[in-house]
Amino acid sequence: MSQIKREWLLHGCLKLNDDAAAERVTTRIQSRLSQAYGGEKFRVRFWPKFGFKNTLWWYEKSFKTPSVAASYFLKTDDGRGPMLYAGISVEKGFEGAKLARKRAAQEREATERWLLDDSWDWHRFTSTWDRAQPLILEAAEALHRELYLGVEFGDATRVSKHYLVRDGHLYWRGGFNTIQWSEVLKFATKPHPKLWGSIFLARAFSLDDCTPFLHERELMDVFEAMRPIRDLWRGIQL
Repeated sequence: MSQIKREWLLHGCLKLNDDAAAERVTTRIQSRLSQAYGGEKFRVRFWPKFGFKNTLWWYEKSFKTPSVAASYFLKTDDGRGPMLYAGISVEKGFEGAKLARKRAAQEREATERWLLDDSWDWHRFTSTWDRAQPLILEAAEALHRELYLGVEFGDATRVSKHYLVRDGHLYWRGGFNTIQWSEVLKFATKPHPKLWGSIFLARAFSLDDCTPFLHERELMDVFEAMRPIRDLWRGIQL
């Protein structure tokens, strides 16, 4: 049994070596996802590369380039306060080959890891957005929780917009007026050729939710509720 500990939220990072390798949240969720997908093997990706981690992603092992695939994720908020987010995300690579090659050289990785092409699930997110909307509302209803939606571009200087899914409606984060779902796609498809991008959908867990700890099955409840959306963006349910 894997436990997400209260202290992880307080410190803004995941102390994964608290547990034996077989009992870590990385391994346990990996195994549960494999079972849910009929034996499909899943990998785990971490950020940052060195030191304690604040973000984990799970995606099919068959993908050699992890950033291409829509993924399940877990993230601590290491900036604004003790919060944990669990959900799904899709990344958008750099549109220019020169910039992608430069970043790949800096990270000592293949250019394909950074260069947006037709194989990236980002394109399916944008092309199926109308179909994803009712699935997002169904996920919120199944979890009996508001969900947080964000579209972010850039590293150090972020160009981003954040939204709240609540009671069957979409709101700006920081406002009380409902907005059209098309606003998300409008912003996501606005050209940002020099910026890395992503969209995420998440349920938030507070410090109280994780006191004394949060069980892995509660993460899986989130992943299972969001699976139809993630599989749509993966192309599994087209």
